[in-house]
Amino acid sequence: MPRRELKSGKQVADWLAELSASLGSPGNMTLIGSAALLWHAHDRGLQAELSEASMDVDPVTDSEEIAARCYESLIGSEFERNHGWHINLMPETVLRGFPSGWEQRASIRQIGRLRLMVPAAADLLAPKLLRNEPRDRAHEEWARRIGLLS
Repeated sequence: MPRRELKSGKQVADWLAELSASLGSPGNMTLIGSAALLWHAHDRGLQAELSEASMDVDPVTDSEEIAARCYESLIGSEFERNHGWHINLMPETVLRGFPSGWEQRASIRQIGRLRLMVPAAADLLAPKLLRNEPRDRAHEEWARRIGLLS
């Protein structure tokens, strides 16, 4: 059974820093899902934990090197045993579920050799709210409460 111990943006930021430090060449990643919401909170200096912790980070990448690092951290991996969450590499097609123009609203950061793109919080929540599961509604309430949504 996957563990659900991903609850702070610092965990996401630390993983991104570790990943970047391990890269031999530049690569791109788009971060989606609840981990991306956590990243936004951390990026804004907010010390807010998710009301319902997540079990994974959902990256999208076209880099073979980044994908290989992500595959080393899949469900059941040593990474998951050590961290309490895993990496769930997503196909690029999931980005089609975001509202039109999301790329222009996304935050972009260069972390060493890693170019990170994170859709705006409202764009991240759009597909979650279509799914409309209780945890997705809870994530929207959390994002609104801490000021990620205007």
